Amino acid sequence: EFLHTLDSAKMPREATAHEVVDQVVCGETFSTAYSWALQRTRSGKRCSHFVSHTWEESVVEFCKALQALILVDPVFWICFLALPQTWPRDALGRLLCTPFQSPFFVALKDCREVVVVRNIKANLYDRLWCTFELLAAVLQKKNVVVAGRMPGTFATGRGTGSTANCTDPLDRELISGAILGAQREDNSLEAIVNRAMYLVGQAPEKTTVHVSRARGPFWRTAALSESSKQQEMDRMKAQISRLQAEAQSRAVLSESSKQQEMDRMKAEISRLQAEAQSRVGTGDAR
Repeated sequence: EFLHTLDSAKMPREATAHEVVDQVVCGETFSTAYSWALQRTRSGKRCSHFVSHTWEESVVEFCKALQALILVDPVFWICFLALPQTWPRDALGRLLCTPFQSPFFVALKDCREVVVVRNIKANLYDRLWCTFELLAAVLQKKNVVVAGRMPGTFATGRGTGSTANCTDPLDRELISGAILGAQREDNSLEAIVNRAMYLVGQAPEKTTVHVSRARGPFWRTAALSESSKQQEMDRMKAQISRLQAEAQSRAVLSESSKQQEMDRMKAEISRLQAEAQSRVGTGDAR
């Protein structure tokens, strides 16, 4: 439905969420001060999938990435459509409150799964809100469904996670404080979230990542050098060759085993036939 709205508004394909909110969402919801979603369904709907994304992406590509997923009766919670975009800044700030009391966390906690929509323009985890949403997915033991593609330079480390960017200084203080506070309560959480960032960044499209089980070292960089990529390709080719040779060996062994079984059965038949003839010759007809 939202794609039809964009078409009607003649928005260019590359329009970002910032542009779409300013030119479409605010224009359609200004008179009611509702969110775009609530204006269309006044009674609201219970969300099944919380969507984590950045506003720098093409909204058309974002919608198509969601359409490409194979999900059962999804009801998506998307921040720029679920939250009222025409409210004054201070009123919206009171609604968002603190991260763990915000509509973001409430919706994520209530959903079945989290959908991360990556895009080729930006690393999601350069953004504090996206980092917090992944941390919340880890804490709530939500599976993450991966859509879209990350930029080729995707990496974790300085400038990601709790040190990521946020346009609003107050939000930066609140979200960083929430992330660091959660990490202080669980010493293993930082490593798990950083490992989850790596897994979500590297996972193929339309796959599911079990981020709550993302144990591993602190991944400071997930971007592979060209030589590392070649080494990984060589390793995979060698593994494929080994598996193929093993499969052929098993097939040969199987044929050999079949022949041995046939020979054994023929020998047994010959023995029984000889025994039968011997018994007939001696009059032993038991």
